[in-house]
Amino acid sequence: MFARRSTVSLIQRAFYSTKTVPAPTKEIPDVKTFLTKIGRKCEEHEDKFTEWKELFEADGHFLKEKGIDVNQRRYILSQAEKFRQGEKIMEYKQGKKSFYGGERTRKERVARLEAQKRAERYAHEDSQK
Repeated sequence: MFARRSTVSLIQRAFYSTKTVPAPTKEIPDVKTFLTKIGRKCEEHEDKFTEWKELFEADGHFLKEKGIDVNQRRYILSQAEKFRQGEKIMEYKQGKKSFYGGERTRKERVARLEAQKRAERYAHEDSQK
């Protein structure tokens, strides 16, 4: 009983796409405008999409075949989904890496940097004497 239900749902999932293609809006009438509006240099890939439908039916494998790198693939797909859900489209800037590293290694790196500065300061003081 359970096996049949799961098989049916797998078959339905395989044949019916849940992705809908939203209609272009006044602010975003075409692919170039969409890619420019989301930012992060995605407009470089405008020539890889021939039409609006192709952009919104694309998946990760399709974008990989087109030669788009992983971070931009994920970003384009997430922005396309937000547009599909009716959310406002805007550029989300990439976060900058901290000079001291991530939260797990920050204490160690700060301590090492301070120890190095102390060692340089003492070496400089010893050379002046």
